[in-house]
Amino acid sequence: MKRLCPTMHELLAFDAVARSESLTLAASTLCITVSAVSKQITSLEEFVGRQLLQKQGRGVALTGHGRIYWQKISGSLRALETATFEMQSGDGDTGILTLASVPTFLTKWLIPRLPDFRKTAPSVTLSFSQHLGPFEEMPSGVDVAIRYGHGEWPGVVSDYIAGKEFVLIASPGLVRADRLSTPGEVSKSTLLHHEGAPTAWRQWAANHGVAEFSVQSGPRFAQYSAVIQAAASGLGVGLVPRILVLEELANAAVVVPCGQSIVVDQGHYLCFKPERSDLPVLAAFRSWILQQAKQ
Repeated sequence: MKRLCPTMHELLAFDAVARSESLTLAASTLCITVSAVSKQITSLEEFVGRQLLQKQGRGVALTGHGRIYWQKISGSLRALETATFEMQSGDGDTGILTLASVPTFLTKWLIPRLPDFRKTAPSVTLSFSQHLGPFEEMPSGVDVAIRYGHGEWPGVVSDYIAGKEFVLIASPGLVRADRLSTPGEVSKSTLLHHEGAPTAWRQWAANHGVAEFSVQSGPRFAQYSAVIQAAASGLGVGLVPRILVLEELANAAVVVPCGQSIVVDQGHYLCFKPERSDLPVLAAFRSWILQQAKQ
């Protein structure tokens, strides 16, 4: 019967060469000869019908086809490595948990708390993956994701963590210069927007009884970290989740010029596929992060 997939030896050789850009280093990593690596690459190229590598100086480099192919298979190879490591570790509560998180939440909220998780679950190793786009499905190589939105993604369990309380922020210099002492004055300033919260400013205006103004005008940013930095730099007035700006408020890099915080219908959620719920490492992380959220 004709095989439909390359052999594991071929894939491992290709992966090793792609990562090191050297047949010699790949051979050393795999504990085989350079000739054996070369034969595996040749066999793989014959199987897929494409040239995957090309000579570059004293080493080798991926061709266009080779880079596309490597990007598609490398995640699966890492998943196999992780699964094997977890099986070898023996204990059910020991292993690697692959986590994808929106960047600002990761750096502003999660990472500062991770030393506590390390004390709580010292045998769990976190492996951080690239965060997921708004409409991206959970990839097979990710155990759990922290996503920003309304909490409704197909095929996953979503636990609310935090982030629904929004607060107005501006630099002290801008507050003094523009005399931002009332919501009405804020409406005349430059508004800073996050692409994932398109209705937040309209809700803030309605809650504060501000007459109709152009709530859609102003710069837009893909990350809250950029909104916070722009506000701290005096570019305009931001409206952000309070949990992401606690440090800046504490050291007066930004201030709340006026008004009350608002509660929106979106926030940060812990998401995972139902079939992953019985993973001990995920259960340990889920219990810990939801407890942190309560605090």
